[in-house]
Amino acid sequence: MKRSYLFIDDSGDTGFKKSATSHFLIAALLVIDEDQKQKISEAIDLFRRNLGWSEMHEIKFNTAEKGIIIDFIDFIKEFNYSAYVMVLDKSKVNPDKIPKSRVSLYFQIIKELILKLKLINPVITIDGRADKKFAKEIKTFLRQSLREHGVYDSRIYLVDSRKNSLIQLTDIVVGSVARSYKKEKTDSQTYLNALGDKIVDIYEFNL
Repeated sequence: MKRSYLFIDDSGDTGFKKSATSHFLIAALLVIDEDQKQKISEAIDLFRRNLGWSEMHEIKFNTAEKGIIIDFIDFIKEFNYSAYVMVLDKSKVNPDKIPKSRVSLYFQIIKELILKLKLINPVITIDGRADKKFAKEIKTFLRQSLREHGVYDSRIYLVDSRKNSLIQLTDIVVGSVARSYKKEKTDSQTYLNALGDKIVDIYEFNL
């Protein structure tokens, strides 16, 4: 049975205090089959080696140099993947509608994004070195949500991003889109422009 592969990462936080981020984003990186997934992973490993990095060197938007991010995006561009992003703009949220639970808000956003893609037999890999309780809760929530929409054969994993190259690519994607909302930054559009049509859709999450 042919499966599609979805990799999930986020940027920002789900809080609403003054110290919280202005936006919270979840990105889903879609790869159409096992062969393409393997090729992308091998290309990311090669990118590391070309820089003299170890295989455990994590590529992250918030720590990598600007030039390396651009080089990384360009290096992977030839491969077949597409990205979808759900954005919560907290400035548009009615204070009366702010959820009491930050976890439930995260669950709702990730659910809405995944359902928009209308996948049949997805393998979903989520960034998160979560405790067992949280991992069980999100897996149960997503499986039930998918079943309610006719998806009965999904696989869901939470992984350590340091050990998963495609989660690291997803981190670069979601970091690039998050940067585009920081209009005061001179490079706010740089990474989004570099990704080009790899970003298929950016959705707005409404409370």
